[in-house]
Amino acid sequence: MAEHMLEMAGALVRVRAGEVEVLTDPKVKWCPLRSGLYGHGVESRKTVESVLKRHMEELGMYGPHRFLELSDRPVSFGASEMIADAMRSGLIDAAVVVCEGAGTVVAARPEVVAALGAHMTGLVRTEPIEEIQAGLRERGCILLDDRCTIDQVEGYRRALAAGFERIVVTITGKRAFEAGEIRKLSSASACGQAGEEPVIFAVHNLDVAEDQAEVLAETCDVVWGCASREVREVVGKRAKLQIGISIPVYALTDSGKRLVLNRALAFDESLVMHRATLPYGPEEKLPVYQGLRGPNKG
Repeated sequence: MAEHMLEMAGALVRVRAGEVEVLTDPKVKWCPLRSGLYGHGVESRKTVESVLKRHMEELGMYGPHRFLELSDRPVSFGASEMIADAMRSGLIDAAVVVCEGAGTVVAARPEVVAALGAHMTGLVRTEPIEEIQAGLRERGCILLDDRCTIDQVEGYRRALAAGFERIVVTITGKRAFEAGEIRKLSSASACGQAGEEPVIFAVHNLDVAEDQAEVLAETCDVVWGCASREVREVVGKRAKLQIGISIPVYALTDSGKRLVLNRALAFDESLVMHRATLPYGPEEKLPVYQGLRGPNKG
């Protein structure tokens, strides 16, 4: 009976045998993205459970019938949407991501990346789901092992060994150190010497400390702001480009800018672009953390 631990809206959640148990209260009181997508206001254990069950019903997440291909783009400026568009545009060869029931996954098909990341949120640990692992391998994906190991550095190593050169790696803010290790591995590899640096995306950054935010700013290409004042103040101020306001996405390098702008090119709705001092965004449009308006933990 597989058990999975994840974080959603800052709440710790366990999924086992199709049952959802929210173990802690959410740390986010209100999120404009989740409110717009799911129609609820103040976050609670009940809203977290409801949203996760919806994901399980719609995409089969945490079960043997999980969707492994998806053409939809549920989030305007999400990581999987950005990666999938970059693959379709020929900017990226492969992505190192995570999936429940499988752990770290190297994927090279945009529809697979879109499915794995569509509603993935803060996977802490996971146990094997044979059908998911088999389905991913049938679609050309590389798994680290059958035990669901999550190790993005090793995932990047496997992607290099498989011959991929233009690689996106997703990490979480709490494991910011992985970005530095990936950079070192790139520099020591033939791919790195040829100038093909990995593009590192930092996602799920709700609870990062200031020193972790510094690492993200120094080593990552694109960082999602989530509800973190540390990310907004440390990373946002160094960004070359910001897309989105309620959940700001910061591009820190030209490689990051290229993928963000490529997503904007593929975006079907209207956008506005203008010069601004970053980070940009009125407080009232930002998530509420622990009862305070905006990405504030004070």
